[in-house]
Amino acid sequence: MKQTALAKWFLFSESDFCIEKNMPERNLRNLIAGMEITESLGNLSSEIENIAFDSRKVRPDGLFVAIPGEKHDGGTFIKEALDKGATTIITEISLESLSSLHNDQEKVTLLRTSDSRKSLAIVSANFYENPSAYLSLTGITGTNGKTTLTYVLEALAKADSKHTGVIGTIDCHFGNTKIPTAMTTPESLDLNLNLKQMVDAGVTDCFIEVSSHALSQKRVYDMNFDVGIFTNLSRDHLDFHKDMEEYKNAKAELFRGNKVKTPIVNIDDPAGKEFAAELKENVISTGINSSADFSAENISLTALGSRFTLKTPSGSTKIQTNLLGAHNIYNLLSASAYALTQGMSLDMVKGAFKNIPSIPGRFESINAGQNFSVLVDYAHTEDALSKAITAANAFTEGKVIVVFGCGGDRDKGKRERMGRVAAEKADFSIITSDNPRTEEPEKIIADILKGVPASALYTTIANRREAIEHAISRAEKNDLVLIAGKGHEDYQILGMQKEHFDDRQVARYCLRKQVH
Repeated sequence: MKQTALAKWFLFSESDFCIEKNMPERNLRNLIAGMEITESLGNLSSEIENIAFDSRKVRPDGLFVAIPGEKHDGGTFIKEALDKGATTIITEISLESLSSLHNDQEKVTLLRTSDSRKSLAIVSANFYENPSAYLSLTGITGTNGKTTLTYVLEALAKADSKHTGVIGTIDCHFGNTKIPTAMTTPESLDLNLNLKQMVDAGVTDCFIEVSSHALSQKRVYDMNFDVGIFTNLSRDHLDFHKDMEEYKNAKAELFRGNKVKTPIVNIDDPAGKEFAAELKENVISTGINSSADFSAENISLTALGSRFTLKTPSGSTKIQTNLLGAHNIYNLLSASAYALTQGMSLDMVKGAFKNIPSIPGRFESINAGQNFSVLVDYAHTEDALSKAITAANAFTEGKVIVVFGCGGDRDKGKRERMGRVAAEKADFSIITSDNPRTEEPEKIIADILKGVPASALYTTIANRREAIEHAISRAEKNDLVLIAGKGHEDYQILGMQKEHFDDRQVARYCLRKQVH
């Protein structure tokens, strides 16, 4: 573990935390080491005090990376960055077109690159002294299971007396520090800052959710991963990726665009099988239906948890866990593969799996003494919803009632598919709003209904609070209410406004009203 005497961090665990740093000056020439520069104006010996890709965050003697975007092109903010004191600009724009901004060649340096996002990743890593090289880093990618896996891996590492950190959909946390995250995988500048904080706080093992957006946008470019895990691939984010092939190739970038010592791949998934063939001898395979290095047999699923026989190259053992559903067996297989490659024993794995902490919004049980079950889950894709309802059916004596919707301003193609899955697998569906954003909730619901046959048992209630209340009011003994789509989220986006809304809080309120 690298301990640097040059860096001093004061960490706070609230959303508006401050960081005071006493770090060595950063010479521009050192920061751009490894970066492809196609054109330059100015000197490369200036000292850089800060880096920003948002012009509003530029400070004096800073470096501004202008990133082309779908809504806002960073190139249009170069003058603002210079006015705020930036002394170096990295851009994809021809420097000739910026010559009017280069009036003081002693103070301003302009650098042109073919890929601003890749350059941001490189200078960010250099600025924070390449922190990914100084801890054991595990990256998890795939459509579903990323958050659950980070929590399971964290539990395993803690059982092995490691100091852990997690960066993902719910938050960035390590020790007593918790930092909110705006996206599953932060931008490379923020990500390297988080990793630097962890290194200085003594973290030895970090687990990162790596989204397809992050891989496409090179947020984890050239990082050092001890372990890379692929969970599965199903339809999602086709508002961002043009098709499933592009989405699949984005996921593959975890292995293609980084140094991954140990790839762990689910070969029951067709994309995983392709990745395993590409990675060849380095890969460790997991699966239930395939001949894999790590597999599960004798699977038993109940309302209280799951049991199965774990088969590994180091032998077999019987596993008992509080995680629910067959989809979590896959997560535990990946976690087992991680554990054994890190030198943990089968007994340690067995013990850690027995008491995995509750994972926010992932099949999270809401109990107020009622005689039926209520689960809140993040399932917001066709595949995830299908697996969640299937898992619920496996241990529910009564009816499965599902509450779900689809997000606005996102992939419209999955709406009909999610409607079809709910109609086929649930006993009763309540179709409602998720985060409608700028779309009319009724229009989103109409799209979902295209996949729901007239014979299906369902109702539509656009107001999500009323939908949850209706589901709970109609549940009878031994039924299960599955509230899907938002999981841990504590907000709803209506129009351009973000309003407080937490499925778990609403469910508890409705249950207290009904039970008492």
